[in-house]
Amino acid sequence: MSSNLTRLAALDTNAVSDALDFLHLKGATYGLRPLWECPKIVGLASTVKVGPKTETAATAHPFTPVIDAITTEDRVLVISGGLEGVSCWGDIIANASKAKGIRGTVIDGMCRDINGSRDVGYPVYGRNVTMISGRSRLVQIASGIPVQMRGVTVQEGDYVIADNCGTVFIPQAHIEDVLRLAERIDYRERLMIEEVRAGKPVSEVMHDAKFEAIHAETLSVAAAAASNASTQESQGQSRSKPAGSEDRELVALFAGLDTPAVSDALDKLGIAGQAFGILPLTPTNENKVTVGPAFTVRYIPAGDPPGSVGDFIDDVAAGDVVIIDNGGRTDCTVWGDIMTQYAVFRDIAGTVIDGVCRDVNLATNEGYPIFTAGRWMRTGKDRVQVGGVNEPVGLGQVHVVPRDLVVADANGVVIVPRKRVREVTQVARAIEEAEAGIRERISNGATIAEARKALGYHTLQRRA
Repeated sequence: MSSNLTRLAALDTNAVSDALDFLHLKGATYGLRPLWECPKIVGLASTVKVGPKTETAATAHPFTPVIDAITTEDRVLVISGGLEGVSCWGDIIANASKAKGIRGTVIDGMCRDINGSRDVGYPVYGRNVTMISGRSRLVQIASGIPVQMRGVTVQEGDYVIADNCGTVFIPQAHIEDVLRLAERIDYRERLMIEEVRAGKPVSEVMHDAKFEAIHAETLSVAAAAASNASTQESQGQSRSKPAGSEDRELVALFAGLDTPAVSDALDKLGIAGQAFGILPLTPTNENKVTVGPAFTVRYIPAGDPPGSVGDFIDDVAAGDVVIIDNGGRTDCTVWGDIMTQYAVFRDIAGTVIDGVCRDVNLATNEGYPIFTAGRWMRTGKDRVQVGGVNEPVGLGQVHVVPRDLVVADANGVVIVPRKRVREVTQVARAIEEAEAGIRERISNGATIAEARKALGYHTLQRRA
């Protein structure tokens, strides 16, 4: 999953809708709701327009050419032009879409055979359900074009998020600003919930003054986003170096995996990749998995005169994870709030330090992932300097080569050699499937010993 889709998946439609409001963008819809108790869907729009059939000649079923043409697993079908009371979606095309790896369908129209979609776990959002077939009533008019969804114009490739509260579309050109703002809104509201749960009077937590402060802060971020976008547009610049296509492909292979799963695969394949003693800076990082190619930095003791301590960050691509080898030193820092602010601005995926960092409040407030051996306040300026960039480094007793893949979450950090990513992720998924089978057998009444024996639990991670 791309960095933006991962970030979007961590939010809900409420926060995204609020962010769109602050940025004066249209995208939130009313009336496109889940048509069964389906999970949230997040992906990129593949647009289709349908309309009444006016000719008698036989035609292909709507959407089938679009479904057949999809080759990636990040797509959501977005269908406009449905007729009131007439279905334009059913169980056969739901099964076909599921088989193709499509994430779900959003219809400005009706659906039938909803049990068929539910049975295969395929999410469908729309106006309502009906039993009336669309055959001989509806045809596909076009695909891959701008479509109207409840008054919102959706382009091919725009971002889609749909959950129990409804459906929101985000223009592709504005996704970064919307995400940054929505993450801040979500964070502030979660803090308010925590205050209420901790016993603070709700009248105080939800006082107008509190909302006005949040409102002012959010407006400030929105204004900065608009200013940045305007400056970049006028200068013809992007704010960060884009990720390469191979990088995006390799990162996507880790979708749904966490560090324990990857660690088990590394053990089975005899690869040393678990970084010892490197943990998330704050609990903020515990709800997501950070994945990205390694941009490596090696620090050495400062010379006379001292050298640079952080200019390398201008060369880091969006989606990269900065790996800093400071030799495990805990007496001086190599990362602070200025670096965090710039990393967030440039869409860097996270920072991993064999050493310590400081100025942790900004990283916590921004939800920026930092994994480190600890924290301390003493600066590294005049104590350390950059000794090398994009060369092999050490991280918690692990050898890291530039562009290796980094996987980090609440459990710690693992490094996967780039040339073995496909092999590692395949083994990790096989182990995960076996463990899921054990849990299923236990839930069906088997003893843990029986379930483990049946699926070879004690040899899952053993080197072949």
